[in-house]
Amino acid sequence: MKKIIGSLLILPILLWMTVPVAFAGGSAVSAMSEIVMHLQHYPSSNEKGVLSKIAQNDTTTVGEKVLAGALMRMQHAVQGTDAAALRSLVADKQSSHGERELADILLGINHKPSSSDMKRLKILSET
Repeated sequence: MKKIIGSLLILPILLWMTVPVAFAGGSAVSAMSEIVMHLQHYPSSNEKGVLSKIAQNDTTTVGEKVLAGALMRMQHAVQGTDAAALRSLVADKQSSHGERELADILLGINHKPSSSDMKRLKILSET
């Protein structure tokens, strides 16, 4: 039991340490995919900080900003104008494949990603 509790306490620390590094060395879509893979109803405070940095970065694309904003505001599911913006992103052939894929995944989330979405997120996180 102590090992399980210890492992659960370490996970947020590891996420806090690795997600910013993932963004620094990889793509914004990859970093956001990592966040979504560990999502439990909504992003943590640390994850929201990473998303805020992504949204404010000068090199972040418009699509990545839409994704980061929608994910920051997510509460169990993406709703309202964020959902509409993600649907537009999915339909926009000018957006990258990763942006469209992550938008599609976010639109389908209810509390946490499905097992099939986890497979898609794993691929996105490695790009």
